[in-house]
Amino acid sequence: MAYNIAVAGKGGTGKSTISALIIRYITEELKKTVSAIDADPNSSLGPLLGLHIDSTVADIREDIIEKKAEFPAGMSKDRYIEYCIEESIVERDKFDLLTMGRPEGPKCYCYVNNLLRKYLDKVGTTYPFVVLDNEAGMEHLSRRTTNNIDFLMIVGEPTIVGALTMQRIIKLAESLPITIKEKFCVLNRVPEEGIHENMQQKLDSLGIKVSAIFPFDQEIYNSAACGVSVFEISRESKFYRKLGDFLRQHLPATVL
Repeated sequence: MAYNIAVAGKGGTGKSTISALIIRYITEELKKTVSAIDADPNSSLGPLLGLHIDSTVADIREDIIEKKAEFPAGMSKDRYIEYCIEESIVERDKFDLLTMGRPEGPKCYCYVNNLLRKYLDKVGTTYPFVVLDNEAGMEHLSRRTTNNIDFLMIVGEPTIVGALTMQRIIKLAESLPITIKEKFCVLNRVPEEGIHENMQQKLDSLGIKVSAIFPFDQEIYNSAACGVSVFEISRESKFYRKLGDFLRQHLPATVL
């Protein structure tokens, strides 16, 4: 069974960059393969991994709902949708990426979503690691019917709004119909002088324990500004080293 890592947070916190760097760490440092799932409507994970995305699950869903898709002779509708999902996966040597795409519209997507749920559950039996880049609402996590989440990282910014957002995500995670074995709150892009006193007081008042503080990293910023893959970031990047230290500390020995 796969070890499931989910990363959640609102847009602009660097959540997708962290997800991409976790994938890099697992594939390069642990030498394991990853099923990467971009469940954020902004679909940022692919470009961060150096990939061009042509098709998303949302495109497949719309084609089926609008009846644009033509089912091949002798292929059931269920099998055709599963085939389309498999075809939308971008494959690389050490990881594969499935991109979910934009949120659902006003029509009923129950049928396609049920098939997607089955596919997400099946993924957990074929890879040693699954990494999900989630939006703040974490809707796609609730679709996973049989796979628990082993490791949830909630990413926040070092502001009062960031603290309140993390609190909302924590409460949402507790309400999901799946088991989350471990939750970690981390602050990203923290300035050199550290967390502001008022911010720390707010975290304390909300009962939020911060498990890691990731610093602002000029190299990470430059790579984002130039649109280059996270695989081009130096191993000596203080951010990447800090993330690696955090993962080594908190991932169980059985998966390292």
